[in-house]
Amino acid sequence: MKRLPALLVLALGLMIAEPITARNTVVWEPVPDRPVSSESRLSQQEDVEVTVHNGSVYITVDHPVKVEVFSILGQLITQRQVEGGTIRLTLGQRGIFILKAGSTAKRINL
Repeated sequence: MKRLPALLVLALGLMIAEPITARNTVVWEPVPDRPVSSESRLSQQEDVEVTVHNGSVYITVDHPVKVEVFSILGQLITQRQVEGGTIRLTLGQRGIFILKAGSTAKRINL
């Protein structure tokens, strides 16, 4: 039986392993009210309002909607079915992300 070179084994292991993402540090929590802020309000289409404030994303919806967050490279970071109300989403890292809520998609900068 032939042995693979150590570098090849390492490369194969990196390709198979789950990529390092913010999944372990993502926090979804309901909040009674979204913050009043002059910071970027990104979307108010289809009863979905997205606000970025102090490094967190606030998502306000009137009806249940699936929310997905992707890295700028298109990798799924987190997803959740959100019921009506306001949810604070903390991703645990800075960067540019794509947030999809129903049929609304917006770029968010943290």
